[in-house]
Amino acid sequence: MASVDFREDVVASENLMQRVAETYRKLRNTFRFLLSNLNGFRPDRDAVAWEQMPPLDRYMLVRTRELTEKILRWYEDFEFHRIYHALNEFAVAELSALYIDAVKDRIYTFAPQNVARRSAQTVLWTIAEALVRLVAPLLSFTADEIWQYMPEMSNRLPSVHLELFPEPASLAPAVDEEFMSDWASLLSIRDEALKSLEEARRAKQIGKALDARLLLEVPTKMGALLDRYQGSLKELLNVSQVEVIVGPSPQVIATTLPADGTKCERCWNYSVHTGEDWRWPTVCERCSAALDQMGVPPEESAPRA
Repeated sequence: MASVDFREDVVASENLMQRVAETYRKLRNTFRFLLSNLNGFRPDRDAVAWEQMPPLDRYMLVRTRELTEKILRWYEDFEFHRIYHALNEFAVAELSALYIDAVKDRIYTFAPQNVARRSAQTVLWTIAEALVRLVAPLLSFTADEIWQYMPEMSNRLPSVHLELFPEPASLAPAVDEEFMSDWASLLSIRDEALKSLEEARRAKQIGKALDARLLLEVPTKMGALLDRYQGSLKELLNVSQVEVIVGPSPQVIATTLPADGTKCERCWNYSVHTGEDWRWPTVCERCSAALDQMGVPPEESAPRA
């Protein structure tokens, strides 16, 4: 009922029911991912402050704040169909296709106490806390089920229906227009990169995106932007390497090339430094540092230095 505007004639059909069921499945699976990657995370102990977060994490929290502000207005106006469609679009386009896809590497391969990994978990937790409250009036039983699996907190009430809606200001600081403009440009670059990666995949030049090295030719006016976000590009584009060339080109040109180096068997990224650590001869320098931080003993077959 929430998926349609009750102020107009309401149509029911099997196709409509199937579409709503598919939306529900996607939303439920999004919550499953959020919860499954919060194992061992204690907000009071592990949450990372805004100032320590990578730009992508801050961007996602700002987007969550914007969504929350809209939904709270729509609840005031009884526009439930807008809430339904906005939640679905956020779960599919913002979370699954962008953020979750980008941070899987951090979540799965960084050491548990790594600040960047904890930052990603902080974002997943914050989003889960906001979304479960926002969806509770529409999916009352599912929301309460999700609530039982949220990370433990000393002041957590027994049911989500005893809680209040999230305060937008608690999710992220007020929107910084320059920051959001930067991300609009970065996402437009990402769109061009994805087209190039897909063409290379069809031509069988690469298998997965991590098999690729992306060459980005950008206009001079974008040079400063990519310089500021250089550390975020590889994760945002989900490739092994990114090279930026600033020149006279009037538009962004993305070219996909095979990645340099050797594939790391742990994170599947390619690196020219894979195998340099004698303790783990089949992993890259980043995974070597993670294994060291986790206290993993050297492989038995590893040659001694």
